[in-house]
Amino acid sequence: MMFRDGRQQRRWTAIGLLSMFVLLNCPKGAAKLQPIRTDYNAFFEGLIAMSKVSPLNQAFAGFVLNRDLPQANAQLAVAWKNAMGDHETLTPEVADEEFKWQMRTWVRIYYLFATGHTEAPNRLSSENTKRIEELFWNYAVAKSRVERADVKNRWFIQGSENHDIMDLGNAYLAVQVLAELPDYKVRPLPDGKTPAEHVTAWHSYYTEYCAERFRKGLLIEFASPTYGKYFIPELVNLRDFSLDSTVQGNANALLDLIWSDWAIEQLNGIRGGAKARCYQGKYSQGGARDSWYAMGRLLLKTDGWKDPSPFGHPIMGNGLVLATTGYTLPTVVKELATHPKARGEYAYVSRRPGRMTHIDPQPDHGGQSCWYHFADEDSRLLRYSWCTPDHILGSYTLDPALREDYQIYPAEPGRAEAHYAAITTQNLWQGLIFETGPDARIFPQTLGDPDKGHPEHSTTYVQQVSVQHENVFLTQANRNYPPLTAMRVYFGPGMKARLVEVNGWYILEEGNSYVGVRVFDLNDGEIAGKATWDDDNFLRTADPFAPVALVTGRKNQFPTRADFERYLATHRWVIEEGILTYLFHDKAGTESTLRLNTQEATVPRRNGVAVDFSPEKYYDSPFFHESEDRKSVRLEFGGESHTMTVD
Repeated sequence: MMFRDGRQQRRWTAIGLLSMFVLLNCPKGAAKLQPIRTDYNAFFEGLIAMSKVSPLNQAFAGFVLNRDLPQANAQLAVAWKNAMGDHETLTPEVADEEFKWQMRTWVRIYYLFATGHTEAPNRLSSENTKRIEELFWNYAVAKSRVERADVKNRWFIQGSENHDIMDLGNAYLAVQVLAELPDYKVRPLPDGKTPAEHVTAWHSYYTEYCAERFRKGLLIEFASPTYGKYFIPELVNLRDFSLDSTVQGNANALLDLIWSDWAIEQLNGIRGGAKARCYQGKYSQGGARDSWYAMGRLLLKTDGWKDPSPFGHPIMGNGLVLATTGYTLPTVVKELATHPKARGEYAYVSRRPGRMTHIDPQPDHGGQSCWYHFADEDSRLLRYSWCTPDHILGSYTLDPALREDYQIYPAEPGRAEAHYAAITTQNLWQGLIFETGPDARIFPQTLGDPDKGHPEHSTTYVQQVSVQHENVFLTQANRNYPPLTAMRVYFGPGMKARLVEVNGWYILEEGNSYVGVRVFDLNDGEIAGKATWDDDNFLRTADPFAPVALVTGRKNQFPTRADFERYLATHRWVIEEGILTYLFHDKAGTESTLRLNTQEATVPRRNGVAVDFSPEKYYDSPFFHESEDRKSVRLEFGGESHTMTVD
């Protein structure tokens, strides 16, 4: 079977990829290997030299550089002791509780450096090899079940998306090794099945897992600044180390689409658009703290890529994975990411997983405190981003009639359909970023019950009702989520001092952009709503349910602030019977309307029509072209194209 566009670089990838050796276009049993890559050596040199680096990560760097292997193995032994803590014996519970967050690195060390799995010199000692094999057995005992690997469970998530792939993806790669080891291959796992039977089940599961996410909206924790760093390396390990060519191919295509999706709505590596699980505080307020920024910098080799400082902690294996994988960004993705002026102005509308649906029987949830089963159709969650070379304004639209939930309840089969998964709607971020710097941003933020560990912040769900068309965005705190107590608008460092108030608008000039922010008065739409400053960054609306508008412009269209003010003066709005109707002319000069029902839980309307949660295109931008069956997406930009396909 020949791979389609975007997968010609590799066929059947066996244990030990390009960080050590890569199999290229080979069937099983006919390994054709390529020497270790050295283009990331400077990154690993810096990692070894860091004063604060874990023994695990330092050992990994030593193995990659093939330097002082006795010391690297000694460091790995220290890492093992640190992970074991006070436990004298490795058990499935210890493997789960103490090694889980590091498993991506232990897995990668074994697949790259263990004797018998590469043709490199023996870099991993026999003692460390046996330790990791024992870890694989105990992790598989804790995590792997053939019944859980049934393909019908491909949208079932235990804990959260990143927990789920850490649990199950690592279990898959562990049993793949166990199935070939004489001491383990005949041992039955807790469900009575052999490691080989588990491998077969996981092959099928992850084939469908990757294909479904490719076709149905990508990640559940979409664009999360925190959790991307835990999901992506697990997917790369699947791509690199699965012995099934279809899993490899589908994982590769999914990675291509994920990074294409990122490239379309980022400026200088800082992601714009709506984000899930974007915690209040540093992750909401600072773009450079976003893990996608560090990962993108490594893959693109843009300024600062050699800096290993984000990757010193033992759970921060994402940098180690990306610096040793055979996966590379397609050329057109690199061009798209690094040429924002050539991209121009455009809307990017994308469907994402959100709403739950019932599943019977309910799979084992791995002992997690929450679990979800996602609807693969009618997800009731849409992202909208207006992208320009100077700024990106992005939002999400939810169905405000739905609440969040944390589990599937077998005795209540209809309950799931009326709820979003909590992880999808937790701390949703939307707003405006500027190309002037990673912290240059404006966004609305609702407050609710204080976090136990961080009382100055809130964890909120389904928190805002929003609608956007091009450069105009409206939002309101969701009345259907009772814990909400306040609506605030965040302005980045130094912005408050530069704001100008004109006719109820807070107007800011930032680089080559302008933005107008307005708070509405629900009792009298003709006047501006009242708001006061909490500090130098947060503007708090007097009415917690006062709608807020963000309207942007660029200096290529409005050379002066006065020109932008005259543009804002052409916008009209009215609030009647609790419905805010906002009228303006879009980029094409067509009169457009946005409508929010500020009193009742109804879906917002754009140009008279309720927002469509099941659009014809799931990745609607000028650069994406989807096949009818959604198994193929072609990316075109600057005369280049790349086709991503799943089986």
